Amino acid sequence: MEITQIGQIGVLGAGAMGSGIAHTVAQAGFPVKLMDLSEALVKAGIERIGKNLSRSVEKGKLSQQQKEEILKRIEPTLDPKDLKDCGLIIEAVFEDLALKLSLFQRLDALCPPEAIFASNTSTLSITRMAAGVARSGRFLGLHFFNPVPVMRLVEVIPGLQTSQETVEQGMDFIKGIKKVPVVAKDCPGFLVNRIVMPYAGEAMLAAQEGAASPTEIDGAMKKAGFPMGPLALNDMVGIDVGVHTFPPMHEGYGEKFPVPVLFEKLLRVGRLGLKSGKGIYVNGSVDEEFLEMIKKIQSETGIKGTEFSSDRLILRQVNEAVCCLQEQIASAEGIDRAMVLGTGFPADEKGIGGPLHWADEKGLDW
Repeated sequence: MEITQIGQIGVLGAGAMGSGIAHTVAQAGFPVKLMDLSEALVKAGIERIGKNLSRSVEKGKLSQQQKEEILKRIEPTLDPKDLKDCGLIIEAVFEDLALKLSLFQRLDALCPPEAIFASNTSTLSITRMAAGVARSGRFLGLHFFNPVPVMRLVEVIPGLQTSQETVEQGMDFIKGIKKVPVVAKDCPGFLVNRIVMPYAGEAMLAAQEGAASPTEIDGAMKKAGFPMGPLALNDMVGIDVGVHTFPPMHEGYGEKFPVPVLFEKLLRVGRLGLKSGKGIYVNGSVDEEFLEMIKKIQSETGIKGTEFSSDRLILRQVNEAVCCLQEQIASAEGIDRAMVLGTGFPADEKGIGGPLHWADEKGLDW
C-alpha cells in the first residue's frame, strides 16, 4: 500500500495526543475520522484543534481559508463502524492495555486486512498488543511527541511479528505528514523515554540529596545547552505522570532506573506541578514546604549531596544511549537524531548533536 493509497486515517482518542495527531494528519491533506467515547470528548478535541489552528493564523503561518479546509477534513464520530474504510488507524487513548485491545479487536473485525493498526503508546509493549489481533503483521507503534503539531519526531516501533512492508509504509506515512521517523525496537520506554527518563530521575535524586538547589540544577542544564531544566520539565509534564511511568521502567531495567522518593512525596501532598500550581517550584521559586520535604528525605535516606555538575545528568543519558546502541534498539544516527528532535539535546546550527555525538566529542580519555 503506497502512502497515496492509505486514504482515510482513523484516530482513536480525542485528547491532547489524539487531537494533535488528527490536526497534523489533516493539515498534511488526509481526511480523518476522529473517534472517542462521548460527544463531549470529541467536541473538546475539535475545539482544541480549532484553537491551535487559530494561533497559526494569528502568527501568519496559515490563512483563515486553510484553517477551515483543515477542519473540514476532520470528521468526528462515536461509532467504530465509521472507521471501517480507513487505511490506517492510530490509537491514542489512555494507557490501559485492556482498553486498547478491546478497541483494536473490534476494529479488526470491521477493517479490511490490508489496513494498518498503530498505537501511540509510550509505555506498553507493541508486540503484546499486536498479539491480541489477527493482523499482527500489520501492527506497529507510531509514537508521537507532545505537542504533536510542533514536535517533528515520531518513533516507529515494529513488534516481533510486524512485517518489513508495514514498517516501510509507516515510515513513508510519517515522512508524508512532514515528520521525521526513527525506527526503534520494542522495549520498555522505546528509545527517547528510555534515555531521557534516567536524566529526569537523576535530576530528582540530585534535588532530594541537596547536591544543589532546583534552580541551580536547572540553570546548569540550560547553561549546558538544554532548552529547559529537567526539574522544570518534570513540573510541566506532571509529577503524577512521573510516578506512573517510573515503576514500569524500574520493573524492566532494575536498579539503574530507581524511583526517586521525591516523586512520591510530592504526589502525596498534591504537588503535581503546573497543573496544580505547585510542584518542585511555586511560581518559579522553591518554597519552605519543599525545603522541609528535602530535609526529611535526607534524614530518612541518610544521603546528602555536596556538589553538582551538569555532567552527572548528561552521562546518565550517554550511558543509556550506549546501552541502546549495544542492544541494537536503534542506530547511532537514529539515537542522536531522536534525542535532538525529541528532547532538545544540545546540537549545533546544522542539527548535529545528541548523547553519542557528545561522548565522541569528549573522547574515551576524558
